[in-house]
Amino acid sequence: MFANPQLEQMASTELRVLQLQRLKKTVAWAYEKSGIYKRKFDAAGVKPDDIRTLNDITKLPFTTEREIEEHSSHEFLTLPFSAISRVSLWEHPKPLIRMYTARDISCNVEMMTRSLAAADITRASVVGILGDLADSGLMDTQYALEVLGTTVVPLGTEYERAIKLLDATYLSIIVGSARRVLRLIIQAQAMGREIKEFNLSTILCFNENLQNPLKVHMRNRTGTQVYNFFASSSFGTSGMFYQCKEHVGHHLQEDYFYAEIAAFGQDVIVNEPGCMGELVLTSLTAEALPLIRYRTGQTVMRMDELCPCGRTFARYTTPFGAFN
Repeated sequence: MFANPQLEQMASTELRVLQLQRLKKTVAWAYEKSGIYKRKFDAAGVKPDDIRTLNDITKLPFTTEREIEEHSSHEFLTLPFSAISRVSLWEHPKPLIRMYTARDISCNVEMMTRSLAAADITRASVVGILGDLADSGLMDTQYALEVLGTTVVPLGTEYERAIKLLDATYLSIIVGSARRVLRLIIQAQAMGREIKEFNLSTILCFNENLQNPLKVHMRNRTGTQVYNFFASSSFGTSGMFYQCKEHVGHHLQEDYFYAEIAAFGQDVIVNEPGCMGELVLTSLTAEALPLIRYRTGQTVMRMDELCPCGRTFARYTTPFGAFN
């Protein structure tokens, strides 16, 4: 199922044109509005007008995790605080404050709507949200489910209460982090229950890394299909990578992010097919806190084969098949 087939099946030539338009706008915006990026670009001797093609992105300096940790979100912020619609604390793997404009939220909800639709979530589905809705990613998920017309059951963070709701509803799908799903399984056991007793068919699992080493364990314990999402605290979104029913790699929302693969420990970009490297991401639409050429520390390989699901967005996989 597609939420936005016009974009999810966009021809590669049209996608590259859209990416370049958005990249130019993002670079100009960051240079004008962010003191950190102005200093970084000036130090690298590059101006927004130097970005004429997508390949010109390599003229821009990388953004590192250390820079994110050493500077507050306010130092990266491109707008006055009065223009911010939401502030959220992402606690894992390290606490980060993320801020969003109304447009940022709209983009995140659109990405999550596509991600849910790719897992065959429809208006006939009954979905439980496991976790605190102060979590920005879960808030976006609830909005996206409402866009799809899905029945939503907030399960909260009290696991005994969540078990009662599982008993009382026709809930068949759970959305939550791997840690919370495992705690739900443990709570069911503590109550003398097995999670397989319930009517669950699908778990949508938010992970703090591209890999989910617990996927097989979760699938065996719950008897469900497990779809994995990369919930990035640095970007403050949970919908940038999503998994379709093929379960072979993850699609990147390429109209919202531009991806590169850097050689390990180097500033060289790897373009050869089948090569592993470090994932580097640039946000193409973020207004409040754009990140440009952010080194994620995630090991990936780009899959160039067209996905049988019909989506043209590129897929990425990780070593050992843990991303599948």
